[in-house]
Amino acid sequence: MFSPAAAVTLLLVLSYSTKEVDSFASVGGVITPPSWEELSHTLLLSSSAAADSSKKPLVTLYRDTNGWCPFCERVWLILRAKDIPYDEQLISLQNKPDWYKALVPTTLVPAVLFHNKDTEKNERRIVWESSDIIKALDDQFPDTPRMIPDDNSLEYDAAIQMNEELSMAGFQFVYAGRNDTLSEADKLERKDKFIAELDRLDIALRKVHQSSGGRPCFRLGGDFTAIDAIMIPTLERWRYQLPLTANINILEGRDGIKEWFETMDSYEPYYGRVMGDEYSWTATNSMFLRYFGGGEDKPEIAEAILRADDAANRLADSFIENVLKDENKVYSKEAAAKLVANHEAIVKDCTNEDPQSQKHTERASNVDAADAMLRHVCSMLLSNDDTIHESMESLQMDNAKNAASAARVVASRLCVPRDMSAPAAKILRATLCTVAKRIEYCV
Repeated sequence: MFSPAAAVTLLLVLSYSTKEVDSFASVGGVITPPSWEELSHTLLLSSSAAADSSKKPLVTLYRDTNGWCPFCERVWLILRAKDIPYDEQLISLQNKPDWYKALVPTTLVPAVLFHNKDTEKNERRIVWESSDIIKALDDQFPDTPRMIPDDNSLEYDAAIQMNEELSMAGFQFVYAGRNDTLSEADKLERKDKFIAELDRLDIALRKVHQSSGGRPCFRLGGDFTAIDAIMIPTLERWRYQLPLTANINILEGRDGIKEWFETMDSYEPYYGRVMGDEYSWTATNSMFLRYFGGGEDKPEIAEAILRADDAANRLADSFIENVLKDENKVYSKEAAAKLVANHEAIVKDCTNEDPQSQKHTERASNVDAADAMLRHVCSMLLSNDDTIHESMESLQMDNAKNAASAARVVASRLCVPRDMSAPAAKILRATLCTVAKRIEYCV
């Protein structure tokens, strides 16, 4: 009689071609995917993983654990835009360590620690406040692309001012529901002001696009600058959350904003790690509404929570369809590295009987089955064979559905950019759901 893990791994292997089975080992007559130690060794042999660790970090970025802080996102993106090697230290906003409170006078994130280039000196400099960090990065690394332009400061300053006015209008509108003293006329006035500011930005972006001859462009033209990094965190959230919470699509009828997003979405420093994706912002929307929406007891908030959860479920159903066709190997290795490094926590999360979030998502119950499934998925991600094969045989198994459930739970729990880049998350979600689908086909 097979153990739950062995039974699941045998079922997984039976659903693949002989070529794919070559990556598995036979232990005691039962075919099983590689161990986590073997998978870790395979990952270390990866040339791309070795290349990633070849550059000596020049700064340390202290940012929030979830990747939701807009001020952290600005600095994070600019570090990547400048191609400055950096270390990361993740700071829990709910439980900041004492050493961080002693290091940063404001105790806020982000902060950047500049490493002294002179190896004979041990002097280091800490800078906080995102605006001061951006200036310091320009000054400290003059050979990298400058984020605050010198030659068109008036244009840059005007764009900064416009963004501040848009952000203020948006903040006042989005959180109007929390203010019980506002009348319906007050709320409508805030909405109109917000819409007007969006339209003003759209006009400005269309002018920039026209002046560039119709070529893809950033806020000030052909070059990415700090204003793009400052704009994207808030606009990204509005792009995905406002259609659900306020029935407002900031892209509809605004070709300038739409073209700017298209430029940002194809900009590697952004989409390659910092960008949040539609599913993550949709799946977390209900949580934000509960905390910041003004109370789940309000009918409009309760309805918005249901819309967000339903939308997240619809997006989850399309995970397999949305897998990327290009650059799979780079991002597959990133996803595999996350599984290897965090597999114990992932198994614990997907089998948690008392979850703190996404409680509507039913968890798996068998730890061994979940672990075997994850090792199988990780092996797929590290394989050179990207072909998806149909299931070849079927086998009745009690724990198969449990393994499939674990795969779908992990896919739905992935959050971008908290856990990994958006491209890596797309590949991992698709792989998890493909495995779940194959298991379900066989039982």
